[in-house]
Amino acid sequence: MASTETGAWTALLVVKLVLRFGLPLIGLVVIGRAVVHSIGGDIERWQFALGALLILAGFVSKLVPRR
Repeated sequence: MASTETGAWTALLVVKLVLRFGLPLIGLVVIGRAVVHSIGGDIERWQFALGALLILAGFVSKLVPRR
């Protein structure tokens, strides 16, 4: 039983780290791509909004209470 609990804890830790660090990093990549495209004159506001939402989602994940 201990290995099952350890496996579940490890999976939860991985999910928590992906939510905390992965989403903001993806958001930065999306915003960076939007900035590069906007230099050429093709401004797509939805890419900026998507990047901002991904970054915000990463910070909101810190509000989830611990057990």
